[in-house]
Amino acid sequence: MRNRTIARELAIKALYQLDLLGDKAETEIDEFCRQNAEKPDIYKFALLLVTGCRSHVKEIDERISLSAENWDLHRMAVIDKNILRLGVYELLYRDDIPPKVSINEAIELAKKFGDKDSGMFVNGILDKVYNWLKNGKQKDTIQEEKAPDFGISDLHIHTNFSDGTATPEEVVDEAIRLGLSAIAITDHDTIQGFLRADKYNKGGNLQIIPAIEISAFLDPSEIHILGYFIDIHNDALIGLMKKAREDRIERIYKMIEKLHGLQVEINPVEVFDLAGEGSPGRMHLAEVIWRNGYTSTLVDAFYKYIGDKAPAYVPKKTLTPQEAIELIREAKGAPVLAHPGLTQRDNLIEDLVRYGLQGIEVYYPAYTKATVEKYLKLAKKYDLVATGGSDFHGKRKVDTPIAKISIPGNLVKLLKQRCRNN
Repeated sequence: MRNRTIARELAIKALYQLDLLGDKAETEIDEFCRQNAEKPDIYKFALLLVTGCRSHVKEIDERISLSAENWDLHRMAVIDKNILRLGVYELLYRDDIPPKVSINEAIELAKKFGDKDSGMFVNGILDKVYNWLKNGKQKDTIQEEKAPDFGISDLHIHTNFSDGTATPEEVVDEAIRLGLSAIAITDHDTIQGFLRADKYNKGGNLQIIPAIEISAFLDPSEIHILGYFIDIHNDALIGLMKKAREDRIERIYKMIEKLHGLQVEINPVEVFDLAGEGSPGRMHLAEVIWRNGYTSTLVDAFYKYIGDKAPAYVPKKTLTPQEAIELIREAKGAPVLAHPGLTQRDNLIEDLVRYGLQGIEVYYPAYTKATVEKYLKLAKKYDLVATGGSDFHGKRKVDTPIAKISIPGNLVKLLKQRCRNN
C-alpha cells in the first residue's frame, strides 16, 4: 500500500479511539501514531490528519449532518462517522489532495473497517459534500469561511536564529513535505530566520508569513506576544531587534555570574557559539549547563538554575506587553497572546485587548481539550482570532514536530484582516 493509504488507516484507528475514550486518549495519540507507523512520513501524515479533523470537528460534523439526510450523527456507527470526518476534512481543507482520491480512499477504509453497507453509505454522503463544493452552493457559512489564500498552517515555529535547532531551510523543506500551505517563523525578537526562509522559498507554493515573538515582561513573569504579517522594514521594529540582541547578550553574562556563585562554572563563549547567528537566550544557556553535566535534562536546568523562580534567573530588559502590542500594531501587524495556558495570566487579557490585542493562541501542543475550550470562549468573549501552532523548536522539543498543531486557512485569513492598514 502507498504511504498515505497506510497513514489514513492509522488516522482512522486514532480517531476511533478518541471518539470512544475522549480526553483519556488525547495525550496518547501522538505516541500511538509514532509506535504504529513504519516510516516517519506515515507517522507525520497520520498525525496531521488526526489534528486537522480534531481542529475542525464542529464544521466537519455540521457538513456531514447537512449531507446525511435521515441520519442523525449520533446514530451513526463510530467507525463510519470517523471515516466520514476524515473524508470531509480532506475535501474541505486539503486543496493539495484531489477530491476523487479523498472519496475513494474513504470508501476503501469503510469497506475494510466497517460493515457490508459502510462503503455505499460513506460514498453517498461524500458525493453530496463534493457536489456541494463543486457547484459552489453556500447554504451555511463553511464555504464562506474557507480562505482562498491560505490552507492548513502552523503559525508558531522557531529556527536556530532563536532557540530552535533547525535551520530556516530545513523548516521550509519539512513544511512542504508535510503538505502545509503556510507557516509563520516566530523567532524570539528577530526576523533573520524569516528572511532566510523567505529567500530560500522564493517561487515556492509554501507561504511564509512575516512574524516575530516578542518577549515582554510584567512582574512577576514574562508574557510573549506574537506578531503576524508585520512590516519587516519598520524602523521601530528594527530598533527593537537590535536592542533586544544587546540585552540578551548582557543577560547571559549576568546569569552566568550568578551561576558561578552557585558553583556552576559556565564559559559564556560556549553559549554564544551554540546560539551562532541567532539570539542567545535561556534555552542555549540551559543546554550548556546540561552538556557540562550539572543537570540530567534541559528541563532540570530551568527548574534548578535559570527558570523564572530559580536562583540564577535574571529578568530581561524588555518591553511591557502594552509596548509590545503597540509596536506590532505600528509595524502593521496583528498581535497575538502566545500560549496563555502556560503563562497563566488570564486576568490580563481584558487589558491586552484594550491595548490592541487581535488574537489568542487557542491551539497549542500542551493544551487539554478543556484548555482549548476555555480559550475559545475567551476568544469569542473578546472578539479575538483563535490561532495556534506547534511551537516547534527542533531537537530541543522532540515531541512537538512541525504541524503537530495546525489551523485552517480561514483563521489565518481572519488574522490577516486584523492587521492595520490591511
